[in-house]
Amino acid sequence: MQEIDYNKIQEELLAFTKTEVSNFLAEHPNEVFYAFAFDCNAEYAEVNLCFNTESAFSALLEESQSGKYKASYQSEKQINELRYNTGDWEYQSFSTHYALSEDELFGDDEDQDEDDENEDGEPNNAITENLLLHFSKTLVEFTKSEEFQKIPKTPDFKVFCIDHDEDLDEAELRLSSLTY
Repeated sequence: MQEIDYNKIQEELLAFTKTEVSNFLAEHPNEVFYAFAFDCNAEYAEVNLCFNTESAFSALLEESQSGKYKASYQSEKQINELRYNTGDWEYQSFSTHYALSEDELFGDDEDQDEDDENEDGEPNNAITENLLLHFSKTLVEFTKSEEFQKIPKTPDFKVFCIDHDEDLDEAELRLSSLTY
């Protein structure tokens, strides 16, 4: 398997994020956002860009608290989990970037090294963890950009980079380790 150029991945993802966020904001000029996230499936080198608004969250919360699962959305912890569950956001995956092609990620059959994937044919944890770390580093860089400054934000605006199988605490811990 060829060596992965993580710096190139970060550069491409940062350029993609700046362009896509700028385009998104141009299409949604009157909205204010409480969060922006990289919703990742690092096993497949996938990064989905996501935004949500207070009004969209309020509607979701009202629906969730009155539906058949209303008991699941009453505590502060449950409400917070719903608030930062990117899968329920109004602008979930408004744009998607694949940092590596399938060939780069999995190799071709002749080139396959058994150490590069697990028994399910998925990349090993080291690659997944490295990708997630570099996606997070890219998000930190994005927060320093002019494009980020232009996002209309609530006072408690939050950014995070989360993988599909982790919770918000894990994602925030990784991000905070990069910013301090």
